[in-house]
Amino acid sequence: MIDPRSQITAFWAPFLLLHLGGPDAITAYALEDNELWLRQLARLCVQAGLACYIYFMALSGSTLSILAVGVILVGFVKYAERTLCQYLASEGRLRDSMVSLPDFGPIYPRIMEQYNLKKEEGYRVSIDEVVEVPVPEDLSAIGGQGRDGENAMTLAKAYELFKIFKLLFVGLILNFSDLEASKRMFLNPAMTSETAFKIVEIELGFMYDLLYTKALLLNRAWGIVRCAISLSVPCAVLVFFLLQDRKDYPKVDVCITFLLISAAILLEVYSVLLAISSDWVDHWRLQRPERSAISSAVAFLRTCPKQRWSNSVAQFSLLGLSIKKRNRIFSKYPGLAKLDEKLEKNFCINYKDFKNNIKDWIFRHSRDTVEKLAGDNKLKSGLTSLKEEADEVLKKLNQSRLDWSVKGMDFDQSILIWHIATELCHYKDLVEREGKGSEEVTNFKMSKLVSRYMLYLLVLYPSMLPTGIGVLRYEDTSIDAQKFFEDKLAVSSKKDTSIVKWAQKFKKGEHAHASGHSCKKKHKSAESHDLCEVCHLLLQVGTQLPATKIRGGKSRSVLFDACRLASQLNDSEMGNFSYKWELISKVWAKFLIYAACQSKGYEHSESLSRGGELLSHVWLLMGHLGIADPVQTSEAQCITKLIMN
Repeated sequence: MIDPRSQITAFWAPFLLLHLGGPDAITAYALEDNELWLRQLARLCVQAGLACYIYFMALSGSTLSILAVGVILVGFVKYAERTLCQYLASEGRLRDSMVSLPDFGPIYPRIMEQYNLKKEEGYRVSIDEVVEVPVPEDLSAIGGQGRDGENAMTLAKAYELFKIFKLLFVGLILNFSDLEASKRMFLNPAMTSETAFKIVEIELGFMYDLLYTKALLLNRAWGIVRCAISLSVPCAVLVFFLLQDRKDYPKVDVCITFLLISAAILLEVYSVLLAISSDWVDHWRLQRPERSAISSAVAFLRTCPKQRWSNSVAQFSLLGLSIKKRNRIFSKYPGLAKLDEKLEKNFCINYKDFKNNIKDWIFRHSRDTVEKLAGDNKLKSGLTSLKEEADEVLKKLNQSRLDWSVKGMDFDQSILIWHIATELCHYKDLVEREGKGSEEVTNFKMSKLVSRYMLYLLVLYPSMLPTGIGVLRYEDTSIDAQKFFEDKLAVSSKKDTSIVKWAQKFKKGEHAHASGHSCKKKHKSAESHDLCEVCHLLLQVGTQLPATKIRGGKSRSVLFDACRLASQLNDSEMGNFSYKWELISKVWAKFLIYAACQSKGYEHSESLSRGGELLSHVWLLMGHLGIADPVQTSEAQCITKLIMN
């Protein structure tokens, strides 16, 4: 006879199996987890086998055995669901589920047989082609009925577009009529930037659920049944365990058992509330506008809508990192130097809220780009054209002398040069921006925001940008900047007492709030003040000759190329504040759009697991407008007719 303590300890095994099934909101932490679904299947077999073995060895015949059976079944189902969702979300299986049956058009041998037969009979046979152009569906007419108004309409449009554009995430092509319908919707003057980005946000939320949660299984009738069972079984176990005589069990073990049961119930309640607050349930309610008991219960239990993504734009400054005091944790261990660098980079990242003014700015430039390409009949070769867009901006604004910073350069090289130049111009014009109009200030702010975001991608997630040696260029430029600041501060003229004082504090790792080059700008932080000081030092560098002519082609640093660009942007030929920042903002808009159009669906699927990226939103937006990289539309159906005379 097995003693009671061993029985209650064995009773924990089914709950461990239940918790190994994981919450419904998480089936994978990265895309790689989905590719390892076979490993998860093996774990399922082992864990379920162990739970059953413990049950038969320690619980059979005891009063706890009846309670354990239900928990084992629910745990097995949840674990199996997780494994199945990982299999369905694996790259190959996901692509196969989206591929439609091949359409070979008219049967070639039959047409040729008829052609030869009629020709032998003496007919003059010719072939006429009739192109069948499907009428694009009017997606703008889609809308929800009833109680939620505009939000319901946005959700309905997003769901219909998601069913079409999820193909882009696995690299498949789109149907011509579907793409035309999408373009018609997003180019409609009535479409606002807020609505456009809300649609894209909901679509990316649907894709996240498809890849990383159990939404694919639970958004059907089975989901209601399974949620009811998985919630009712732990509740029933809790009630029966409370009613059972527990005097034979140790108090500590009883407390642990109550903790396991309570945790299972709370997790299930949390999962149900999350599911009720999801867009899938909202869309299900839209399909059933009439009031029902289930719909009323969902409305009653609904919590605040969940946040679909981080809703922020990461910011990273090369010069900001270069002037930070080095407190290297692992400096004594050469093998861990890279870890130090990684930590430094992450500590230098800050975030800006993704506000409506950013949406307006991006949406306006995106539509302008599409309309321009359509007007030049370059929409199908949009990617090739976008490579030259920044150069064309410079030419249109009569600034061809700046095209060296874009033309013939790798994309990452242009990003680094324009990023540093934008930082230098930004800190130079901080005072001048005061009193300017809203559009000029918007260009000023957006240039800095996009500049720092693009560098963040280049340094932290280079795979999201066109391939190159951007990381190596960044590291060389960063080291070059540090050496420049150290050398410059070491030989600063003793007559310039403000620089000397600031240099002394800078070397000690302190901040010189009140000293410097007679800086009259109001800075929000000491770091901002120090950054202003080093920008002043860089702007004093003479840049009459290109850096490559002096240093040669071996140097990957672009620090002084950026100083040269900043000098050209700041000179008298450039014009006033408004003109300069209009040019800089347009260049950054083209860089952002080009990067989005060149990126791959896999990278955006991966970014969803870490909260989403602005680039993913721009990529899908450009997909809706018809010029993202995977958007290759299949041609319209051709009908062949034989004409006989």
